[in-house]
Amino acid sequence: MQEAQKTISLLHTSCSLTKNELIKFGVQEEKIKVIPLGVDLALFKPALKGEKEALKKELSIPLGSFVVGSFQKDGVGWNEGLEPKLIKGPDVFVEAMAKLAKAFPIFVLLVGPARGYVKRELAKRGIPFFNVGFLKEVRDVAKYYQALDLYIVSSRIEGGPQSILESLASNVPLVSTKVGMAEDVIRNGENGFLTEIENVEEIVQKASEVLSNKVLRSRLALEGRKTALEYSWDKIAQRYLNELYLNL
Repeated sequence: MQEAQKTISLLHTSCSLTKNELIKFGVQEEKIKVIPLGVDLALFKPALKGEKEALKKELSIPLGSFVVGSFQKDGVGWNEGLEPKLIKGPDVFVEAMAKLAKAFPIFVLLVGPARGYVKRELAKRGIPFFNVGFLKEVRDVAKYYQALDLYIVSSRIEGGPQSILESLASNVPLVSTKVGMAEDVIRNGENGFLTEIENVEEIVQKASEVLSNKVLRSRLALEGRKTALEYSWDKIAQRYLNELYLNL
């Protein structure tokens, strides 16, 4: 890295976590620009009155259920994905759902390819779920956030993930491990909750706080959307221009 950076004018990363790791590897701090991912606010938006209930009915989600979302690829390979991709934390997610299901009528909504491990483990534990599967278009993913009462990021390592901004923009309360952009974006207890990596009990605790408190859910949703407004692609593109390209 010491040799490589002699030819590098600027190095871009999407989060402070990666920046700090690069500095540990000897990259000069002044060469690193942190510009986060963005989100399409016209696409990822709060559900209108009646839309959430209509979508839950369309998906045959039982009345009174709390819908918990996990939209990602967390199986190895591009087939069924029965072997877990552990950096994405599918094992952590399943264990958290098992504990949460003892206290709340949860329903898990999955989106993404290679979800075989999660589907198998949820089924073993008798936790109801629906797997939308792989969606080619981003606009198709946006619809399913509007069915959610809670989104959980249980990863061990991330660059983003994009779902942090997508859930916030969609007015969906968020609980995330301290990966990727999470600590840059989430103000713990204000617009979402942060937990330690692999801490199933803490994930369950924070998720329980959200599901048991309607006022808290509404506040997190409102503050989450406000946060997402600062990450519109228009604003992020302008930062790329001003902070990166004009400095080359």
